[in-house]
Parts: sequence; structure tokens; C-alpha cells
Amino acid sequence: MAEIVVVGAGLAGLTAAFTCARRGHRVTVWEQYNHIGGIPYSHPAVDITPMEPTVLGEVIGMDLGPPQIVPAKTVALYIYGKRYETGGEHLSLQAVERGENPYSLDVYLYQKACEEGVKFEFGREINSNSIAELPPYSIIATGLNPELYQALELPSTNVYGYVAKGESNESPRVIGWFDDYTRDYAYYASSNGITFGLLFDRKPMNESVRQRWEKQLWEQEGIKFSSWHPHEGIVPIKTPTNPQFFWKDKILAGTFAGMQDPVMLFGVHGALLSGKIAALAVDDKAGAMRLFRRFTSFFKYSWMVKKTILDIPPHPVRKNLLRPIIGLWEKYPEELKFSINFALGTIPGFRTLGKYRNLIPD
Repeated sequence: MAEIVVVGAGLAGLTAAFTCARRGHRVTVWEQYNHIGGIPYSHPAVDITPMEPTVLGEVIGMDLGPPQIVPAKTVALYIYGKRYETGGEHLSLQAVERGENPYSLDVYLYQKACEEGVKFEFGREINSNSIAELPPYSIIATGLNPELYQALELPSTNVYGYVAKGESNESPRVIGWFDDYTRDYAYYASSNGITFGLLFDRKPMNESVRQRWEKQLWEQEGIKFSSWHPHEGIVPIKTPTNPQFFWKDKILAGTFAGMQDPVMLFGVHGALLSGKIAALAVDDKAGAMRLFRRFTSFFKYSWMVKKTILDIPPHPVRKNLLRPIIGLWEKYPEELKFSINFALGTIPGFRTLGKYRNLIPD
């Protein structure tokens, strides 16, 4: 039995803490905020991610599903003003509630960790000095913490944008926008009475860009938010070799380890899976490292797709690339199922989870 410190009470940190405790270790989680649920201005939120909850739940050792994780029945995309729509099941899309509300995935994982005897220290300052003092085999799962990326010299990319939150009784739905005001995208999602909007790019945005998307939300979908908050963050997609499992004698997990899709920045699936793998590394570094490499092996290829198709071409060229692709996907989702599943390989572990399931200890 070891004394394990997990830094960060997000999805990866909570999964790692739960797994370590279930495997017989004494676990303490350090969290910089005074509560579960992440950054206050951006939560509660609705994350959208491809996921097979039953399979992933079996891997991490707990049931995953409603009300925390709900299938997104429809997904609509605006590609430079033209609307496309198809069923969310074709992308295995799930709406995941995040934050400190009772039905959030964060709270559910926190409760599971408490049931296994995990201790929590809230309001704990997390910086380069406190990380240096951690005991060996500590697990660092601090998400998108800019200071720690710099302190550990991990490659990262800055992102900027706006976050909006609201309430609605509508069924879960997902809408995305690709347009000439961002090289990335904007999205709207709803679940469990929560609505959430995120607009971002890798260069600073001015208020006029936010107002343009706000106008699209209302005129195209009848969506209106009462308040907006500027957002600045960091993502681990700067290089094709971004995923990193160890830093000296510490174990990395979640987006901090680069377990994030570099194309659409889906992070929920990778966070849960990497939390499990990080916990396994406490007892078997070599075995856990093999799993981490397998589940991130597609990252460099996804990174190249992002660079060549979405980042480099000017907007008119990108428009002419994306519209035919999304148009085929809208008309022939069943016929293109194999191609869609292959594309979902951008998400660490999604496409290969079934293949390597028997290699992952309980």
C-alpha cells in the first residue's frame, strides 16, 4: 500500500484517485478550488464527445450513462453558412454535464472516489513549487493549467474566445459552426436543463467576432445567452509528439498528458481513460506506458490532418473542402460508417479500446 497524491480533481484526477484507492492505496487529492467542478466562470457546462459509455465504464470500473452522460440525438453543423444535420448516434456523440451540479460527471466521480476512501484537500495552492515537492509516483492531472505547462516545459498552444451559459428545458442537442471568424470552431450544447456555448481560436478575439456569432445563434437557431465571459486557455496540441506520460518520477494524466484529440479537441474520453492508466502506473510503470503509447499512437497522424486540412488552407479553400465532406456524411451516414469510425481514431483510445480491453487490469 502506497501513499499517493493526485493533483487535480477533474475527470482524469478523480478517475485516477478512484482506481488507486480501489487497488489498495491510500490516496489524497489536491484541488486548487474550494469545490468540485472546475473553473467557476465556465461551469456548469456541457461537453460534447464521442464515447461508448458502457465499454468505457467497464474499463474504468464504474457505470457510465444518464443522467451525467446522455446521447445527443441530433447534431447540426453550419459550414460557412450552410446547415447540415444528422443523427448523433452516427458519431457516438454524448452530452456530458460538467461542474458542481448534482447530475454532473465531476460530482458523480467525486462521490465514487469518496466511497473508496479517497481524501480531499480543497483550496490547495498548485504551482511549480508544490509540484516539485510531490512524492514519487504522484499523479498530475491539472488539466489546462498554463503555469504548470510552462514549469514542466510541456509544449502547448494558447487559445482565446468566449464562454456563455444558460438554462433550457430542451432535449440534448449539439450545433457547431465553422466560419471565417475562427480557424477552430464554435459550438452550442444542451443537457439536463443546462445550455452552454463556446467560441474559440488560437489568436485573441475581439468583441465584434463574439457579436457576430451571437447574431448567428439567434437568427439561425433561436438561441440567446444573457451573459458572456472572455476565455483564455491552453491546449496540448503544439507538436505531433505532445502526449507525455511521465515527468521525472511523476505520472501525468488527462489533457495535461496530451490525451486529447488534436483536431476537434475532444477531451472527456481521453481524460477518463488516462486517469485509469495513470493509476495502473503506480504499480506497473512499463505496462501502463505500453497502454499509453497504444492509445495515443494515432495522435501524430491526427495532428497532421489538423495542420493540413484545417489550419493551413485559407477560408475559401477550407470551405470547399469541408462542405462536400460534411454533405456526404449527412446523406450517407450508414454507408460511411467505416470512414467515420476511422476518423474517430483522432480521440485517444476511442477506436482501439475494444482491441486492447483485455490488456487493461481491473
